[in-house]
Amino acid sequence: MTSNPRLRFVFNLDQARLRQCFTPETVDAVSELVHLNREVPEQLSDEWLLPRLARADGVITGWGSLPLTAPRLAAAPRLRYAIHSAGSVKGLVSDAVWMRAIRVTSAANVNARPVAQFVLGLLFTCLKDVFRYQVQFKERGRVAWKRGPLITGYYRTTVGVIGAGNVGRELLRFLQPHDFRVLVHDPLLSEEAASTFGAQKVPLDALLRQSRAVVLVAPNIPENRHLIGAKQLALLPDGCSFINPGRGALVDHDALTAELQSGRIMACLDVTDPEPLPEDSPLYSLPNCILTPHVAGSLNDECLRLGNQALEEIRRLIAGEPFDNEVTEEALRRMG
Repeated sequence: MTSNPRLRFVFNLDQARLRQCFTPETVDAVSELVHLNREVPEQLSDEWLLPRLARADGVITGWGSLPLTAPRLAAAPRLRYAIHSAGSVKGLVSDAVWMRAIRVTSAANVNARPVAQFVLGLLFTCLKDVFRYQVQFKERGRVAWKRGPLITGYYRTTVGVIGAGNVGRELLRFLQPHDFRVLVHDPLLSEEAASTFGAQKVPLDALLRQSRAVVLVAPNIPENRHLIGAKQLALLPDGCSFINPGRGALVDHDALTAELQSGRIMACLDVTDPEPLPEDSPLYSLPNCILTPHVAGSLNDECLRLGNQALEEIRRLIAGEPFDNEVTEEALRRMG
């Protein structure tokens, strides 16, 4: 495939972010498809970016990019494409992007993969009571060496997934080969679409009552704030594992803390509200609360998938194919 000299692309990334997500080989591959200004500063600034945007048809963005505000777009009269090598574009785009009909893509679908993998590992671990045994061995030693009736296992165990966005759908795909009974709740997911993932669409309360493990990956939008509160947590069966790799604001943490203090359920929280938690939060010391510092998404070499996804979107653009993950104004309103 030959390059298209009519399309000019620039990076809206600093050197650290470029190295994080793009190998030199990936940058070379982009350069074969479009005329790419490969310059990247140590630190982004308007003084550096605006002259380069002036002649650009497309911009490659990612974590730390300068938002595409109206004043910046005014300096970029030719700009038609924004290829985002990260997840959410909410902090990147402005109303001016949609007014200019600039097409936007996101690597959120690719960033969903490590999150879903992380959750799958937690599910396997929780349903064999691994975390509880670690606490008991440290507290009691050898006398804890016995299998108890709380171990659920995996066969036909009910797993509930709240949210069927990028992460939810990836997780539903990962769950299919493992003989789980899968429930899903998402107002925008049809029953037919749920069935293609081997899942059953149910109301939220029904999911909470029936699930031995619940995964919360709903979008972080205002109407979902404290989607899971005291009323919802009370519906969980005894011994249920509650896993949140989504956003902390989806959960009422006071209610969750109270439920965990009762010892009735356990939780694995990769996100909290606030983040990090205050030093005096009981969640740090509760034996049935597993905390991780927002590690589920792409880290280290996993970030190279994001650069490869930007390359794939540009390849599709040049080939006249639909984008793999285009973001529209309407869709963005429903996204976290």
